[in-house]
Amino acid sequence: MSGSYWTSTQRSKWQFTRQSLARERACLWNTELQQYPNGLNVIMDTPSKRDNNNNTTNSNGHQIYAKNIPIAARDLHWSKDYNLRIYSYFLIMKLGRRLNIRQCALATAQIYMARFLLKVSVREINLFLLVTTCVYLSCKVEECPQYIRTLVSEARSLWPEYIPPDPTKVTEFEFYLIEELDSYLIVHHPYNSMEEIIKCLKQEPYNLKLNNEDIQNCWSLINDSYIINEVHLLYSPHIIAVSCLFITICLRNVKSINNYNNMNSGVNEDSRNNTNSNMEINKKKQEIFNRFLAESQINLEEVMDTIQQTITLYEHWESYQEVWIKFLLHALYLRNPTKMN
Repeated sequence: MSGSYWTSTQRSKWQFTRQSLARERACLWNTELQQYPNGLNVIMDTPSKRDNNNNTTNSNGHQIYAKNIPIAARDLHWSKDYNLRIYSYFLIMKLGRRLNIRQCALATAQIYMARFLLKVSVREINLFLLVTTCVYLSCKVEECPQYIRTLVSEARSLWPEYIPPDPTKVTEFEFYLIEELDSYLIVHHPYNSMEEIIKCLKQEPYNLKLNNEDIQNCWSLINDSYIINEVHLLYSPHIIAVSCLFITICLRNVKSINNYNNMNSGVNEDSRNNTNSNMEINKKKQEIFNRFLAESQINLEEVMDTIQQTITLYEHWESYQEVWIKFLLHALYLRNPTKMN
């Protein structure tokens, strides 16, 4: 076990370059194209007032028809389908909250899932069993183990149609998971890096103190970064921490400017002066943090790329369709029972 990221197996075995990550994904993509050339057939129904084509209708008068999801579509491809990534993220968080599991263990489970699905198609395995197993294994590694029967019971209460009642299915999947992870299970997260950077900023020559709201916002951004699994496969934890801190401070500055610009003429002088003072303080924080970035010799290209990917995530999140991805997984697993075990 390595106490430092720089000498850890995470850096030596599970940190990719853009080119090597693209090769891994291309390999899985080609495998999926070969194994599932016909894509996924699903049964759709739409409201229909009149059936002129003699199509089948259900008891609600909805027209029923078959639709094919081509294998080349982005649906159900981990590297391309943001609906799948966001939904999977929430699956782990939901199970973790039911069991009061620490955030660090849940973050480790997110990394295990991202690494596993870099090698294995979601069409080959039961995603819900994978989520349960990732949480089970991460809790053992992060030294907050869960009783397997309790874990399986809670998972079945959330997803009864997908989780088998036999706890040995989780232990069997655990061996499969460890094998695909090459037995490298120690994960270093950006949370510790964030705390160290905040301590550094408090000292000379920066004297920059972030309030509790800013720290909480940064923590939330780091949580969301596990949906953008590329950044955790490409970059060091401190890059992600710096990026989230930059976004937090920048948003605070933008918010204060907008508040000042949106003030109308009816606002009293004291309120206007207070808003102007906050705007100057936040602007100064931004300048200090920018100086810290310049002097710390952090790779700014990696920071900017992480920021851009975070922005892209939230753009996709606005169009997140949970109903659609749940429907596809239902069609994939419950119409193909062999994938459930």
